[in-house]
Amino acid sequence: MTTTKDRNETIDVELRQTELPDDPELRARPIDNLERYRVYDYELWRCLRLAPVSGNFYGPISSPTSGNWELDLRVDIDSGNVNTPVTNRISGDLYQVYNFSWGGRTYNWRIYRTSWIVNSPTVSWSRCSASVSGNVSYLEGSYPSSTIEISIPWQSNSVGPAQVTFKPSSGANSTYNCSKKSNTFRQLTLEVDVCASVNSGTILPTYNTHAHNTRPTDIPQRNLTIEQAYREAGVEVNISPNRSIINDSSSTFNTWSDAELHDAMETHHSSYVEYPRWQMWGILAGDYVSSTTAGIMFDYGTAYGGPGRSPERQGFAVFRNHSWFNNLPSGAPSNQTEASALRQFLYTWVHEAGHAFNFVHSWNKGRSNALSWMNYPQYVSNFWGNFMMRFDEEELIHLRHGKRSEIIMGGDPWATGSHLEDTGSGMIDMDGNPPVDLLLRSKGTGYYQFMEPVIIEARLKNKTELPIDIDTQLDPACGRMDIYIKRPDGKVVSYDPVACKLSAPAMSTLMPGIEADTGEQTTTGKDRLSQNIILSFGKGGFYFQEPGEYSIRAVYHGSEDLAITSNTLKLRIGRPFERDEERLAQDYFDTNVGLALSFGGSSSPYLSGGMNTIENLAERFTDTALGAQLSLALAQNQARPFHRIQKNKLVKIRDANPDSALSLTDRALKQYKKDKSILSPIMLHECSRLRAEMQTARGDKAGAGKEIDNLLKELKRLKVKNAVLDGIVAFGKSLKK
Repeated sequence: MTTTKDRNETIDVELRQTELPDDPELRARPIDNLERYRVYDYELWRCLRLAPVSGNFYGPISSPTSGNWELDLRVDIDSGNVNTPVTNRISGDLYQVYNFSWGGRTYNWRIYRTSWIVNSPTVSWSRCSASVSGNVSYLEGSYPSSTIEISIPWQSNSVGPAQVTFKPSSGANSTYNCSKKSNTFRQLTLEVDVCASVNSGTILPTYNTHAHNTRPTDIPQRNLTIEQAYREAGVEVNISPNRSIINDSSSTFNTWSDAELHDAMETHHSSYVEYPRWQMWGILAGDYVSSTTAGIMFDYGTAYGGPGRSPERQGFAVFRNHSWFNNLPSGAPSNQTEASALRQFLYTWVHEAGHAFNFVHSWNKGRSNALSWMNYPQYVSNFWGNFMMRFDEEELIHLRHGKRSEIIMGGDPWATGSHLEDTGSGMIDMDGNPPVDLLLRSKGTGYYQFMEPVIIEARLKNKTELPIDIDTQLDPACGRMDIYIKRPDGKVVSYDPVACKLSAPAMSTLMPGIEADTGEQTTTGKDRLSQNIILSFGKGGFYFQEPGEYSIRAVYHGSEDLAITSNTLKLRIGRPFERDEERLAQDYFDTNVGLALSFGGSSSPYLSGGMNTIENLAERFTDTALGAQLSLALAQNQARPFHRIQKNKLVKIRDANPDSALSLTDRALKQYKKDKSILSPIMLHECSRLRAEMQTARGDKAGAGKEIDNLLKELKRLKVKNAVLDGIVAFGKSLKK
C-alpha cells in the first residue's frame, strides 16, 4: 500500500522535473502538499488514456510543403482488447493530392503512390505520449532509405494527432500531421444481399464462443459476428443496412453458377463503383452447382475470362442449403448440434470474406496446421478444440500492414502480390472527382493473334458541366501519357516508345460531358477525344512476345495540376497456330521489324529486312487478323512517298503508290467482313479515310465518296457518336473540292 510519505516523494520527483502543467507561475513558486495533490491529480486525469494508441491515423503533409501529400498511417503497438493481438509494426500508404480549378469550380482527388512498413519499431512510453521510430521499408517503387519518427500524445479520451517525420538518406525531411481516424487499421463497407428462397431465420450469424462444448478451455467468452471477428483482426467492417432481396423462385432455376454470381454482383451490388475500393459484396444464396460447396469467392474465375480478369475479390457467396447448415437455429442454439451449425455458419462467412481480402488457404502458405479462419477444420486434428477463433499472426500482418493493392477489393488478383504499380508508377486508383476520365480500350474481345500488332485506344472524356481545354497529345512519345504493362509472368514494365518528342501543347476544347440543367450525360461525342496507340514495340523491344494475358494501365499528365489514371485493360495474346509459326516468330521479333512497325512502314534500306519479313507474313496469313494488321502497316507506307538524303540532298526515292495501298487495305476490309472483331471503330475509320485519300489521289472522287458512305453506314451501325460522324462528313466534302 502506498503511504502519504511515498506519495509526497513521488510528487516531489515527478512534479519538480517535467510533469507540471505548462504554467510558469506554478513552476516558479513553492508548492505545499495540498497543492501538490491537486496538481498530481490534474496530471493523472489529463493523461488518463481510455483508448489504445494503436489504430488508423490520417493527415496531410505539413513540411517542407503543405497540402499536396497525405498519409494513411497504421500504428500497431498496443491493444485495447484482449482478443486483438499486437503485431508490433507500423505501416502506411502515401497519396498525392490534386486540386484543379476550372470554370469557378475546384476538383479534388488523390492518387495512391506507395505503401511502406516498419517492422519491430522502437517504442518509448511516457506519461502523456508515445514515441515510435524505426527503419522504413517501401513495399513498391524506388525511394531512398529512410527512418521514421512518430510522436503520439494523448489527453483524457483523445489520442493524437500523430506527428510523423520521414528522414530519408538523401533529400529533405517530410512531416505529416495525422489525426486519429479509428481504433482499427482499415475500414470497409460490406453489402449483404439475400436470395428470397433463403430469406428466413438466421441471415447473419451471431455465435457465443462458449455455446459448443468443444472449444479451447481459455477462449474468452464473447458473442462473435462477422463485424466482431474482423474488428478483432483490426478491420472495421460496416454492414450496409440496405439489403436487396433477390428473387430466385423461377421454376427453371436450380443452382448458381460462377457466371450467374458475377452477373448478380453487377446487377445487385448497389454500391458497385469503379474498383479498387474498400467495398465488398456478399450474397446468401441457396444452392451452388456443386453441392459440396458452402461458400465461394467467385469473381476470381468466371465466364468472363477466368483468373486475372479485373476487378477481382469484390464479392463472395454463402450457400444456405449446404448440409453444414441443416440445423442452423433462428436464434440462440438450444443444443450442441445447432451450436455446431451456427459456428460453421459464422466460420463460412468469415472465411469467404477473408478470400476477398486476398487470403489464401492456410495450406497454400505452408501452414497446414494453422488454427485460423482460413484453414479447413476437417484438415486439422481437434481444430475446434484448439481454435481461438482468430486469424494467425502472418494473416494479421497481411491484413493490417500489407501492401494496399494486395488487400483492397479489386486490387491485385487473388493469390498474387504483383500489380501494375511495381514499376514505381504508384497508380492504383483515384479517390474523389477528377474532371477528366481516361479510358483504355482494345479491339473486339481483346484477343490478339500471336505476332499481331497490339494497338489500343486511349480516350479522354470531359466529366464536368463546363468546357475544358486539354492537351490532346496521347502518343506516349509526347510525354503526356505513361503506360505500364503487366506481362503473363507477373512482371510489370513501362512502355517506352522508340521516339521521345519535345512538343508544344496541342490544346483542344472538350465540351461538357454533363448537361448543366439536367445532370444527364451528353451523347454528342464532343466531350471526348480518342487516339490509337501502337504498343507492340518500344525501347524495351517487343512487349507482347509471349502468349498469355496482359494488363495495361496508363497515366495522363495534362498539366502540373492534372494527373489522371486509366482503367485496367486486359488483353490476351494467342498461341502459335502451327509449329512453323514459332520459327517465323524468330524473324518477326527482330528490332528492324519492330522499328518498321513503329514507323508505320519504311522504305529505308536499313529496314528492308524488317519490311520483307512483314510482307512475307502479311501474304502468308492473309485470311487472319495478323495478316490484316500487317497489311494495314504496309498500306500506310505505300500511301506516302519516301525521301532520303543523297549527297547531302533530300531526294524522293519513291512516290506514293495509291494502287498498292488500296490493294493492301482491301485485304484488311475483306477480313473485317468475316470477323468484325479484328478492327476497332477507330482503326476502321483510319483505314477507310486512307482508302478515300488514295481514291482521290488517283482521280477517283466517286470511289472516294463511296468509301466515306460505307464508313458512315458502318459506324452508325456501331453507334459511334454524332461528333465523329460529322467530322467524317466534313472530311468527305473536303475530298470533293
